[in-house]
Amino acid sequence: MKKFLFLWILLLVVFQARSQTFNRNGNPLITNYTPDIYGGNEQVWCAAQDDRGVMYFGTNDNGILEYDGKTWTIIPIPENKSVRSLCKGDDGVIYVGSIGEFGYLQPSVNGKLHYASLTHHLPDSVRNTLSYIYKTYWHNGKVYFCSLSYVFIYDGRTVRCESLGKQSEYANFFTLKVNDTFYVNSYLKGLRAFTNDSTLEVIGNGQVFIQKNVYSIVALNSKSLLIFTDNGFYVSSNGSIDEVDTPTGLAKQMAAESAIPYSAIKLNNGNIAMGVVQSDWLGVVELSPDLKTITLVNTETGMHAAQVAEIFQHADAPLWATLYDGGIGKIELNSSIRKIGSEAGLKEIVIDIIRFNDTLYIATFNGVYFLTYNSKGVPKVKPVEGISGNVWQFTVFTPPASKPILLAAGYLDGVFEIKGDVAINVSNPLIDRLGLQHKVQHKCFSLLQSTNNPKRLYIGLTSGVAYMDWENGGWSYTDNLLRDSVRFEIRSMVEDKKGNLWLATSTSGVYMITPDLKHKFYGKESFPGISNLQYLTVFTKADSVYVLSADGIYHFSKSSERFEKGGLIGNMANRSGIYRFHTIKNGYAALCYDSSNRAWVEQFVKDSTGEWITDSRHLKRLPGKWADAIYCDGGNVLWIGVSKELYSFNPAVHRNFDAPFNALIRKVISKDSILFDGTFYIEDSIRRMPCKMQQPAQVPELPYHFNAMIISYAAPYFEREEDIVYSHYLEGSDEEKWSPWEKKTETTYTNLREGKYTFHVKAKNIYGDESVEATYSFEIHPPWYRTIVAFVLYLILFVFLVWGIVKWHTRRLIAEKERLEQIVRERTAEVVAQKEEIEQQKEKIAAQNEEITSSIQYASRIQSALLTPIDQVNRIFPESFILYLPRDIVSGDFYYITQMGKSKIAVVADCTGHGVPGGFMSMLGISFITQIIGSKTDLKANEVLNELRKLVISALHQTGEIGGSKDGMDIAISIIDEETNTLQFAGANNPLILIRNNELTHIKGDKMPIGIHIRGDLSFTNNVMQIQKGDAIYTFSDGYVDQFGGADGRKFMIKHFKELLLEIHQKPMSEQKVILDETLRNWHGKSPRIDDVVVMGVRIV
Repeated sequence: MKKFLFLWILLLVVFQARSQTFNRNGNPLITNYTPDIYGGNEQVWCAAQDDRGVMYFGTNDNGILEYDGKTWTIIPIPENKSVRSLCKGDDGVIYVGSIGEFGYLQPSVNGKLHYASLTHHLPDSVRNTLSYIYKTYWHNGKVYFCSLSYVFIYDGRTVRCESLGKQSEYANFFTLKVNDTFYVNSYLKGLRAFTNDSTLEVIGNGQVFIQKNVYSIVALNSKSLLIFTDNGFYVSSNGSIDEVDTPTGLAKQMAAESAIPYSAIKLNNGNIAMGVVQSDWLGVVELSPDLKTITLVNTETGMHAAQVAEIFQHADAPLWATLYDGGIGKIELNSSIRKIGSEAGLKEIVIDIIRFNDTLYIATFNGVYFLTYNSKGVPKVKPVEGISGNVWQFTVFTPPASKPILLAAGYLDGVFEIKGDVAINVSNPLIDRLGLQHKVQHKCFSLLQSTNNPKRLYIGLTSGVAYMDWENGGWSYTDNLLRDSVRFEIRSMVEDKKGNLWLATSTSGVYMITPDLKHKFYGKESFPGISNLQYLTVFTKADSVYVLSADGIYHFSKSSERFEKGGLIGNMANRSGIYRFHTIKNGYAALCYDSSNRAWVEQFVKDSTGEWITDSRHLKRLPGKWADAIYCDGGNVLWIGVSKELYSFNPAVHRNFDAPFNALIRKVISKDSILFDGTFYIEDSIRRMPCKMQQPAQVPELPYHFNAMIISYAAPYFEREEDIVYSHYLEGSDEEKWSPWEKKTETTYTNLREGKYTFHVKAKNIYGDESVEATYSFEIHPPWYRTIVAFVLYLILFVFLVWGIVKWHTRRLIAEKERLEQIVRERTAEVVAQKEEIEQQKEKIAAQNEEITSSIQYASRIQSALLTPIDQVNRIFPESFILYLPRDIVSGDFYYITQMGKSKIAVVADCTGHGVPGGFMSMLGISFITQIIGSKTDLKANEVLNELRKLVISALHQTGEIGGSKDGMDIAISIIDEETNTLQFAGANNPLILIRNNELTHIKGDKMPIGIHIRGDLSFTNNVMQIQKGDAIYTFSDGYVDQFGGADGRKFMIKHFKELLLEIHQKPMSEQKVILDETLRNWHGKSPRIDDVVVMGVRIV
């Protein structure tokens, strides 16, 4: 009967312990490092971390594993003995306890860590019997290596051995250090403590632990200790020792199952972590200070194995669990992120999330699941029966005067009601009445309960929108809304306070349907600046309607009848695309993405000044994958569906992001030689101790042929360490600027010149925090041919070379000088004679030139006498100017102005040739024009040119034969009649420009010259036009517009000339002449003029 009662109590305890709920918001993020990753033995016993952040793990028969966040390295131990304990001293050294062996890790000359034994300090009698060093501690500047029988105390120089008593008398177990006290557990004597380095005394009531193995002790506070044994938990406080347990009886259950709390530590958040062995389900357990269980980590929650030899945490970093049956586990208990994935049974892409009746439901691409907890209290995901395929949305429908019900939009099968773990189709019975066509069209994406008509449920379909009404405790069905007008796929719906129904389509825009079934469509033109209309989601806040888009949030403007960018969270919403949006405490959470489909989660909250800011640092721990669902339940926990995993974010969990971390130089290779192998050090007379920075004595000086470097680096930050990015530069090189951030952990430099260099590298973690910078300095000596000795040798050789060349050249010059002197004497007489002859020829040529010049000057005076005098010009045309610039002394251009009665005649001509030939032609032209005008009473401009052509052809005997005379002239003649205010103009190639009221008229001359021409039988055109006061008339030769000049040596051109005239035409004519003259001179600058220039301007007064 007693035996039966004991078994009943034991089963009750087990059931009570296993009925509790662990990991309510999901499992902690776990990373498993298995032997195929780190390349060592699967049994791992212990862990430690050095001051740089590098992790070390003791294995069973494969030495020590070193992990820097990028690379795993094995540091061998003599005879591959099992490493059972590791400890970092305040001196930065990693101390090692093994089987029959203990020592420390020290770097070699080039920085490669290796094991250094200390057992040579022991007498042979002790060394030969040395067994397991189970524990190693740093205490008061010394290292304590603890076996079952001895404590070996190392002070940096010597090792002292302290006996713990005979095993036959004490049956000693683990030595444990808590705060500044060492405890030794004796199975036969109880719990003892060192009062100094050599005296052991049983603590008060320490006999409680006789015949109990104490595995771990944790300080709850300054006065209380929590003691873990193989037969329960105990609290020592104020001299008394009392057995304690968790509220669910976990300690009793562990004792009943022979599960051992092999290791325990106090976490940075104040909780207690316990590592358990000999249990098929416990693994790592997180307890609150009042012993409530919070978190369980085992094979069912994602850890590779569950036999935990040691747990380790440094500061606010992840927890490391060494597993003696499966490698190493990294558990992010410090994170506010938890996960539910394949380990919990979730294997489908998550589309929507909701909590209903205290149960979390998950819509996926293959049905609906709900979150529950198995008999061990571990979260599991189970399917809801009766629904499969894509389920796009949940909604809670609250019928009038009835309890809420949970509905789900099943893409292929319509609308379902979720009742616990069963789904019931509520739309198909109604659709069946309408026939097959309606059933095909009734694929649904979204659901919405009307606020204007609470009994109505709107259903967003693949083509339009339908509705069902709740009547008499059940559903009735009416037809689609506006079946022929609303045809797009409806992905989201919302109803505003006026009862307008807003529908967001999948790719086309937004519909608005009024209560009286009028509708309006808002396409891309209604969203100014939007790049595309994919992933639109519509929602309301207060009295406004908003749309999520690829370009942020748009709000509907009633005044402009379109959607305007911004609103709700200000400009913060315009920096990226937003796919989903959910209200959270103090703000909003959003699923964001960019044009490259990079996805992330943001939180928008207001700062102390009321400005919207992002507060998303914790959420950067989420995987960088597309998220489809976001939901905040009543407990302010944010749930995010990322692919086939469900994550939760608990804002109540705080952590320190400001703890610094280091970038490390891990290896430097040149010419297949390892210059540096990972660890800097400081050195005394006995040993080398690791340090963070390169010491001056470790800066290598390299010969020139070592001018290529491969530098590897890492950053021991252990949260998504594979996504850490790096930036670097080489001080002393040509480019001293930080490189772009990238994941690459190796940089190569080639063909470095001699000089001093320092390589700089820094890392940035997933939260955007930058590491402490790492540097590595080195010096490259110049090649022998660029050394100081070589340059001195070069100088000496150069001096000798110069001396030799000068000596040789001097001798050669003396000989050459004598030869030249003889030649000079011979040639001098010859030159004197030639000089006299040349001077005679010069005098003759000068006389001839003077005679020719005098003739040309005389011709110029004759030509000037034939040109109309300026006073006559001013009398005929009071408002006028003539810009006359011969290229040579005599010009081929001329002008002629006269008056016959009421007719004023002005001629501007350009004769063939320049200089004297042109001058002859100009005098011939003036003579003929005077003759023609004097012989006519009724002048017509074209007839003057016709007569002039005949006279020129006759005078020059032009026949048109090959080789015959082609001389002639281009001319413009204008006749102004003062009585009729008319202007006649005729031109042979030359134009006339008339400017009136700032408008320019360009009248072109006929395309034929005065002289023999293929069109010589045609009459010139007589252009007649009315003129009025203020008109400005310009005629000119081609010398002005054809002049080369300007920055690129091009022609002035008629277009430029007309723009100039239009700009200056209102100025006085005298000022216009000056401007035209200065403009031309500035245009050709120092270049010569290529032609004669004449420009005539007349203003009608």
